[in-house]
Amino acid sequence: MTAGVTARETTVEGLFAQGEAFCMPPYQRSYSWGEKEARDLLNDLTDAASTGESHFIGAIVLVRTSPGGPLEIVDGQQRLTTITILLCVLRDLEADPKRAEALQALICDAPRPMLGEDACWRLTLNHMDGPFFRATIQERGAAAEHVDEAGESDSQSRMSRNAALYLKEIGEMSPEARAQLARTVLKKCELVRVHVQDRSAGYKVFRVLNTRGKEPNTHDILKTELFERGGLTVEEAEAFSHDWSEYEARLGDGAFDDLLRQIRFIHDRSRGDILSGFRKSIIGRGDVRTFLRDELPAYVKAYREISKGEVAFGDQSQRVNDSLNRLRTLEHHVWRAPALKYLVHRRDDRSDAIEFFQNLERLGFVVQLILHDREQRNRRYRKVIDAVESDRMLYARNGPFALSRDEHKKVAERLRGRFATFGQRRALALRLNAALEGGETLPPEADATVEHVLPRNPDTDSHWNTVWPNPLVRRELCDTIGNLVLLPHSVNQRADRMTYLDKQKVYFDENKKARYALTQDILDEHLWTPDSVRRRTERLADILCEEWGIRIRHKR
Repeated sequence: MTAGVTARETTVEGLFAQGEAFCMPPYQRSYSWGEKEARDLLNDLTDAASTGESHFIGAIVLVRTSPGGPLEIVDGQQRLTTITILLCVLRDLEADPKRAEALQALICDAPRPMLGEDACWRLTLNHMDGPFFRATIQERGAAAEHVDEAGESDSQSRMSRNAALYLKEIGEMSPEARAQLARTVLKKCELVRVHVQDRSAGYKVFRVLNTRGKEPNTHDILKTELFERGGLTVEEAEAFSHDWSEYEARLGDGAFDDLLRQIRFIHDRSRGDILSGFRKSIIGRGDVRTFLRDELPAYVKAYREISKGEVAFGDQSQRVNDSLNRLRTLEHHVWRAPALKYLVHRRDDRSDAIEFFQNLERLGFVVQLILHDREQRNRRYRKVIDAVESDRMLYARNGPFALSRDEHKKVAERLRGRFATFGQRRALALRLNAALEGGETLPPEADATVEHVLPRNPDTDSHWNTVWPNPLVRRELCDTIGNLVLLPHSVNQRADRMTYLDKQKVYFDENKKARYALTQDILDEHLWTPDSVRRRTERLADILCEEWGIRIRHKR
């Protein structure tokens, strides 16, 4: 082959021969195979073992960056990690010492102290996952001893779950079937061993090949793009990759992807995909180093804070976090972008933190209540993002937080209507709980579920059909805020379709106290009729209008 690329066929036994050592390069993503991919590989290998045929697992692309050093895996990490897990499980289940030793030889060369040689492990993962992988899977007996041990990151948990899957599936095989599977893995699991000449070529090959198999996460793709196009030195790539892996572990795959989407939204107005957005806004302006060194760590810190509702703003912290926890209950997440920009660019300016987050909270609820078009929502939040660094613009009478007269009217009307989705009902119920006397702000993960006093689907012979004979009225009022209370999950299950009098016995303790203010609010309602719900809807809507400074009240 040309262009500094060589290739030859081999087997797992040939690849993991004595003295060989493989490691992860700085731009590689963490372990991403789930149980489906691991099970598919095992099924393919057991099928091959039963028929005596070979199984081809594709190309493994390698590069040696230093003389005598380990080979970096450009492409094939997921397969080699999973095969190593499989070898470790086979080793730990093997009763024959000679066969167990043969399997161990594919996992690690024993240390030779007389020659000053440490153990030579075939596979070393990144600095985040490597120690966990070594201690819970690669060490002798570890795969069986640490079965299904929870990891500190998504990738570690996947390794652990896949090891547990293999222990269960292979443990149920006969000794003969296990021995045949081991022979197949060693001698008939075939691959093409590809060598590229340098790390630069490795970047390019990785970019081409790493979309095979399990689809990379957003942050996997962006990491490769940033590192390849950023003109980083090898040392910079290693240092930034170390940090990138920590962000991934700290946030988790899904949250890290979301953070990168929010950063793109802050920097780029185009409607293209996230990769083109980063190319234009980060790579295109030549600021990859600045972004990786300064911006990204600040955004990771801010994202963790808003995700937990735990921002430190001195004596303003409680009120800021109350607003954040209310925002966290919303069905949409675009509010995170202006919140992130504020925390990154104005963290040291605490003078208006409460004002900013209370305004953002109000806007978040207004956007959810009356703006249903995604692009309309995005435009409202972009105006806040653009004005974050200017108090004059941010809090102007016609600024991004200001509501038009028509919007005041629409919010007031909408609060008196039906809320069809669970997310809308729960967000409003939790917000009302905070607004009522004796209430508090509850985070979205609180054990507070929405209970419909009038059940959504009463039984045909239920007393509710007697008190509420008109099905149209039931439909109109059931999902209004006036018909909602909050209960712990276990209590909600008990209340379900009880009569109203029986429900009250569940809602309140012997001292006539309910756990949540929104439920305590109906203590003096002795009957639950359409008029009760209409009056309460009006009253609760007025309370929220006052909280948010909504000036126009809907007249019925």
